[in-house]
This record gives sequence, structure tokens and C-alpha cells, in this order.
Amino acid sequence: MKLKLFSKITSYEITKRQRFIMMSFFLTAILIAAQTVSESVRYQVMGFLAVAAAFLAIFSLWGELSGIKYFLLLLLPVYFVTGATLFYFLLPVRWITRVPFALAFGISVYLLMLTSNIYNVAAIRTIALLRAAHAVGHLFSLVAAFFLVNVLFSLHISIFITILGVVAICGPIYLVGLWSFDLEEYITRKVFQHTLVFTLVTAQIAAIFSFWPIEPINAALVVVTVMYVLLGLGQFVFHEKMKPRVVVEHLSVAFVVAIIIMVSSRWGG
Repeated sequence: MKLKLFSKITSYEITKRQRFIMMSFFLTAILIAAQTVSESVRYQVMGFLAVAAAFLAIFSLWGELSGIKYFLLLLLPVYFVTGATLFYFLLPVRWITRVPFALAFGISVYLLMLTSNIYNVAAIRTIALLRAAHAVGHLFSLVAAFFLVNVLFSLHISIFITILGVVAICGPIYLVGLWSFDLEEYITRKVFQHTLVFTLVTAQIAAIFSFWPIEPINAALVVVTVMYVLLGLGQFVFHEKMKPRVVVEHLSVAFVVAIIIMVSSRWGG
């Protein structure tokens, strides 16, 4: 039985869904096992999970990867796994909180790989599930950014390093999100220009709120809200369906979050 399974793996005869399940199970098992290791080796575990996510994503999508997809389709899984792992170690050291998070992590990795596979196939031919993939990809982009930015602001480091970190986090996520709207074999000028503008706007807003007396989780919420608005509007721009109603809806969300942040800020010390 074991030899038969190994033969299927090495000959790539197992289905993509089975590869996604194997990837999710392996990464989840390592994440849970990381609970038992000492703090001195946790950064090594994080690095291992990030590298493993990249190689397992290549293995899972093998057969149809080509060109720029070798890079873009790996970004979101790696970012999500890295962000979730960092956030995982910020949770209370209790199995009752970390095990449910790890299980949700495993399911998320599986759904994320399904989304990447849809992008991979849709770049070659029309596929009916692309709209659903955009919604799921949008969600996981925001979740990954929230995890990473929350950890970044939790470090309380120099504002200049923080802004560079925001650029390094949000820029690639914008690139993948915007590329998924046209799915060309290369990064078009339109995608590149919008990515630069969106990243610059996000970095500037993150710089402004770096001076505000808010908790790291609220700072991450600000950045994610900006990303939600820009990616949401970007989707309508790329599909040429932009309407005033769409702009008002997205800006309304940003306005509500801004009110929450201002109310929760403590200026008096």
C-alpha cells in the first residue's frame, strides 16, 4: 500500500485535490508540532514552513505552471503561511486556542490552493469558477496582510523600517490580486502601474497611522481596510464596470473603520 502511494506521488498520478490535502495536512501538522518546540528554534520553524509552502505549492500545481505564474501563484500561499505562523505564536500558549486556529489554517491552505489552481487554469482557458476564486483570493489576501502587518506593528520598530515592511507585504499582494483580474502570461503595464500606486497609497497611510496611539491590531485593520478598498475598486476598473455606487460602498466601509479607530485611540496617555 505504501509503495503504491509512493509510486503515485513520484509519477504525479495523484489528483490535484489529493496534493492540496497532503499539503494542508503536512503544514498543519508542522504548525501544531511547533507548539512543543522551544522559543529559540521557532524562527527556524517559521522559515521551514515558508519554504515548504513554496515547494509544496509547486508540487501541487505542477503540470500547468509556466512563465510568471511560477512566481505569482506561489506568493499568496507563502505569505499566508508565513503570516499565519507568526500570528500563531502570538496566541495564548493553550491548546484550546491554538488547535482550532491550526485546523482553520489547514482548511484555509486547502482553499487557497484551490484558488491558485483556478487562476492557473483560467490563465489558459475560460473557467466558470473564476469569479468565486477572485472572492476567495481577495479574502485570503486581506487575511495574510492582516497577520503580517499586525506582527510588523507589534515589533514597535523604527517607522522607516515599518514602512518598508508594509511595502514588502502589500506590494506583492497587490501584484497578485491585480494580475488575477487579467491573467496574462506576463505582468502588464496596467497591473504594474496600479500596483505601484496602490502600494504607495497604503505605505503613506500606514506612515500616518504609525504616529497614532493605536494598538498594533488596529493599525493592521487600517492597512487591511485600505487594501480592501483599493483591491475592490481595482477589480471594477480592470473589468471596466466602475460606477459611483461602487465607490460610495467601498468608501463607506473605510469611513466606518476610520470612526472606530478614532474612537478607540487614546491621546491622553
